[in-house]
Amino acid sequence: MNYIAQCLEKFRALPEPTKNRLGGFEVLENIKKLEEKYKVQLSFLVVLVAINEISLDGISEYAEKKYGFSEEDAFDLKSDMIREVFSLLLFNVDQAVMSETSLKEEFVKGIIKLLTDNLEAENLNFNIFSLFSKDGTLQETLSNILLENQETITSEHIIIEDKESSPTISNWLKDFIKINGSEMFDELKMAEYLSSSVNARKLKQSEKDLLRRLFRLYRNLSFFPDSMGNDPIEDWQIIPVDKIEINKKFSRPGAFQDVLDDSQPIIPLVSSLAPLNTKKLEDIPLNELQEALTHYASGSLEYKAVKQEIEHLKKKK
Repeated sequence: MNYIAQCLEKFRALPEPTKNRLGGFEVLENIKKLEEKYKVQLSFLVVLVAINEISLDGISEYAEKKYGFSEEDAFDLKSDMIREVFSLLLFNVDQAVMSETSLKEEFVKGIIKLLTDNLEAENLNFNIFSLFSKDGTLQETLSNILLENQETITSEHIIIEDKESSPTISNWLKDFIKINGSEMFDELKMAEYLSSSVNARKLKQSEKDLLRRLFRLYRNLSFFPDSMGNDPIEDWQIIPVDKIEINKKFSRPGAFQDVLDDSQPIIPLVSSLAPLNTKKLEDIPLNELQEALTHYASGSLEYKAVKQEIEHLKKKK
C-alpha cells in the first residue's frame, strides 16, 4: 500500500465526529478559501495533521519544504489553518454543558468569582468556546455585557469624568479604554496603566492583580481570535487561568481532547506529537493514485486530497 493510501486509511479510522466535521461544508469552504489565498492545495495536508502524521507546529515546516514558502508565509499559513480549520474541531457546540442564558448570567454577576477561581474559569472557558461555534454574535454580546457589569471590583472609588464613581467593572474598563483607546493592547499597556494611572496607582497589589485579569478577559473576549496570538490551541482561554494552579487533567498537554472525548483524542494539539514525514510522494505511481480516487465520494476531503496530489505529481513529471 502506498504512502497516500496508508494515510487515507488512517483517516478513515478516525472517530466519525472528527471525519464529519473535517468533511463538513464549513471546513471545506474554509480550506478552499485558504487555497485561493495561498495558491496551494491543502486537502492532503489537512489529512496529515488529522491523523497525527504532522503536528500543528509542523505545518510551517511542511509548507516551507513542499511549497517553498518563506518562513513568514509558512507561519501565516499555519496560523490561518489553525484558526479556520482545526479550531473548529475544538469548539464543538455539542459538547457544551451550559446554556447561553446561563453563560450570560455569569457575565452579569459572576465575573469576580471567575477571575479568582481557576477551576471554575477553566470549565467556563470550555463552554464559551463551544457556544461560540453555535452563535456567531455571542462574542460581541458577552463583550457588551462585560462592559456594563456593575460588580464592585476594588475597595476605593475611582474618578470618572471628574466625578467620584463606584469602582465597578464597568467603570474600570471605561477608564482603561479612555486612556488606552479601543484597539487591542498588550501586557505593557496594562502594566503602564496599573502603575501610573491616577485611579490605579493607589491600589493594593492584590487589587492591581485582579484588574490585570479583568483587562486580559476584556482583551481575550473583545479581540478573539487575534488576542490568542501565537498560543497553541490547547492554551487558548477567554477567562485568564493560571495553568500551574489548576487540576492536572486540564494542565497537561491535550487536556481539551479529554474533555471533548475521553475515549479518543479528536486531533493532535501539541507541537511534538509527530515528526515531519518527508517521504517522496512523486515516487508513487500515478495509476495507483488514480485508482484510489474510485474509493472515495467526489467532493469528500479524501477525494480532494488524492486529486490534488495527482495534479501535484503530474506537474512534477
